[in-house]
Amino acid sequence: MKDRRRVAVVLAGAAAFLSLYAPQSLMPLLHAWLGANAALAGLIVSAGTFGVAVAAPFAGLLADRIGRQRVIVLAAFIVVLPTAAVALAQSPTQLIVARLLQGIFLPGIFGVTVAYIGSEWPQQQARKVTALYVAGTIGGGFCGRFTSGLVAEFAGWHWGFGVLAFGQLLLAIAIRAWLPPQRERVRSISTPLATMRALLRRAELRGAYAVGFSLLFALVGGFTYVTLRLAEPPFSLGPAALSAIFAVYLISVFVTPFSGKLLNRYGHARVLMIAWSITVSGLALSLLPHLMSMIAALTLFSAGLFIAQTAATSFVAEASGDARATSVGLYVLFYYLGGSVGGVLPAPLWMHFGWPGVAALIVAVGALSVTIGWRSFRFALRPAADAPAPLPEAGGEAP
Repeated sequence: MKDRRRVAVVLAGAAAFLSLYAPQSLMPLLHAWLGANAALAGLIVSAGTFGVAVAAPFAGLLADRIGRQRVIVLAAFIVVLPTAAVALAQSPTQLIVARLLQGIFLPGIFGVTVAYIGSEWPQQQARKVTALYVAGTIGGGFCGRFTSGLVAEFAGWHWGFGVLAFGQLLLAIAIRAWLPPQRERVRSISTPLATMRALLRRAELRGAYAVGFSLLFALVGGFTYVTLRLAEPPFSLGPAALSAIFAVYLISVFVTPFSGKLLNRYGHARVLMIAWSITVSGLALSLLPHLMSMIAALTLFSAGLFIAQTAATSFVAEASGDARATSVGLYVLFYYLGGSVGGVLPAPLWMHFGWPGVAALIVAVGALSVTIGWRSFRFALRPAADAPAPLPEAGGEAP
């Protein structure tokens, strides 16, 4: 049972990200289907992340009322429907609406699974299980991109999404069979709106949320438009080859523990600066017209952003005191809003300046992110004077 429960957590991570970013590997096909409208193609990616941003703060509240395992299983099954609707879409509007619904239901899986882990395993074991969950999210994201692109190469993008819908269904069935209900009684968080207002009054946390916005903006914007670049000469890659490029995403499996060591040694602000330096180095290398240079560039680009993400999320967790769960929910909100904007805002630069214009925009966002983070992350990690009174965390007493 214990092993199955861990497997179910890994599968929940995979289910959460199997279809969210799959359109990135299909961008050239979607671009052609939409009549070379880069902004509309980017909106297909952003619709999913916007749905996540809208729903993320509320998924935990629902789980507090009806149970975490129930919400995870319910969301895993429901998300199959909009994924199938994506595969059946016959117009851009249908496709975008289906993607929005996908995003709305996905936080019920990944946001609630993290809370489930925290309440079901002792602290030391929970860290290891969380690492397994993160591995599941990485594997799910890669498999979604790779599988959809591979299928689309031979059967078209509709079938690419159709295979993902079937995969989501299989994952939901396995999660339902292997994930037991939580053992602890879920406790409701009191006055969530008051807690959010108190957190947003803290300058250092507002800065951390802004950094989170910049990180997914860069990740979504970079990987969305670089596929258009790789579909052009001198690369001229097809959907299957473009999907394989996303293997660089797997670097996060090795980056995450390394990021923790860097944080212990240098602190959040310096690590954020180091991370963005790596990201910008990757962007500079991506301007070279060679495939191996591009692969190395995207590896650096991914690694830098994953390190920065570790710095930002750990700062939020450490600086938020008793309202940690609510604060992380707000971070997720701003993080995915950044992803939503990142899929659309670079479109005019792509149309007028190509990939160098998109890369320049991401560099500018990175400079702003480092500036904000340097000021915010150097705050002493202390409870704010106006922070709310200690609140019970979801599933347990406040620490």
